[in-house]
Amino acid sequence: MMLRRWLFAALWVVAPSAQALGLIEAYMAAREYDPQFRAAWQAREAGMEERNIARSQLLPQADFSYSYQRNWLHQEVESPTTGRTQTATNSNYPSYVGQVQLRQPLYNLEAWAGYQRGIALSEVARAEFDSAHQELMLRLYEAYSAVLLARDQLAIAEAQQTAFEEQMHANERMFQAGEGTRTDMIETRSRYDVAVAQVIEARDELGNAMRTLQSMIGPGHVSHPNQLQQLVPEFSPLDLPLQELEVWLQLGRSANAEVIARRLGVESASARLDQQKAGHYPTVDLIANYRIDESDSVSTINQRNRRSAVGVQVRIPLYSGGGVSARTRQAAAQYQQAHAELDATTNQVLVELERHYHRIRSSAHRIEALEHAVESAQLLVEATRQSVRGGVRVNLDVLNAEQQLYESRRDLAQARYDYLDAHMQLRYYAGVLTVADFEEVDRFFAVANSGAKASGSVGNTSVVFTRDAG
Repeated sequence: MMLRRWLFAALWVVAPSAQALGLIEAYMAAREYDPQFRAAWQAREAGMEERNIARSQLLPQADFSYSYQRNWLHQEVESPTTGRTQTATNSNYPSYVGQVQLRQPLYNLEAWAGYQRGIALSEVARAEFDSAHQELMLRLYEAYSAVLLARDQLAIAEAQQTAFEEQMHANERMFQAGEGTRTDMIETRSRYDVAVAQVIEARDELGNAMRTLQSMIGPGHVSHPNQLQQLVPEFSPLDLPLQELEVWLQLGRSANAEVIARRLGVESASARLDQQKAGHYPTVDLIANYRIDESDSVSTINQRNRRSAVGVQVRIPLYSGGGVSARTRQAAAQYQQAHAELDATTNQVLVELERHYHRIRSSAHRIEALEHAVESAQLLVEATRQSVRGGVRVNLDVLNAEQQLYESRRDLAQARYDYLDAHMQLRYYAGVLTVADFEEVDRFFAVANSGAKASGSVGNTSVVFTRDAG
């Protein structure tokens, strides 16, 4: 039997463009397009006005009013001496009233507490937007890496399909030459059919990942998966420094945007409680008034009056039907609720920080182990094929070895993206995820070299296998 040595490769569907869209470019596009981020920005703009709205209750309030009327009068007057009714008619005359009034609060605890609450609400809006900004980077990386992972998975699935197809043809040739068995053909055909189904599933996953990414950056930036960059072949988890866990936990307590927002929410609830309590206290306002009127009443027909007044108005609440007390109790309960929500958010952040901290460590070790697993699986495939030719192994052993190789490749691709995701998640929950961190992750990606070939490396332009078949 003559030995034939042959080579096959699973290339990406289309060679990546030299103008591949990187993480930073995708991030800039998402800042402009992503609907969720744009909504967060408008929420911030609206929330920042809470301070100004509340402050307005402490500043002067001025208003102008003017009214004009046309009057028809029929007047009957009884004479005090004769008792007879006398009629005096002025059936048509105009009247008007113009007034300018200025009110300046002098003592108003409710308005002052409202101002403190407005400040807290504005800061809540700022903190929530900071969280949304960091979340944008996190969501973008997840969408971007999901496309790359799906692209890798499709390439691996297609390579697996090709390998089983070639094995199937080899089994047919050997069967026709009287050197193979029908069982070998059935086994290989079964694996091939499964591989075809996996390719179809991988294509669907890639399409879904692309649509998710386009929903964030807009469809005009990327229309094909190969217009994105890919993980560099020299991937080393050790390139990202990792501080002690307690440092991250302390950052989570002090710098996490959600925790800050909850803490400010407690301040807002406290100010609202003070605001409701102030409903029991008096208010003092300075009032200045200037008024002009003509024929304002029946007794001032054909009279024009000008009046200026400056004074102080004191308002003392006596009874409001129990509404002030009820709103105070409600505000007290909401204050306790805000405290509980702060504790819950803090605990959740600390749990996530610890989880992603250990996830980084385990992912780094997992990558190293899977790299060795891929190398070992490649050697196993070659050794098993040699054993088949020597009559020690059978066709099923080859199929199992190839299956193990492809599963190791898939796991390695997933582990690499998981490691970078854990790095982003850790900094997100610590509240220190910035564009600089995004740039740090971006250096793990590069434009693919369409001419490069690497054996056993997931994320390269091609996945190449070399084997012998008899």
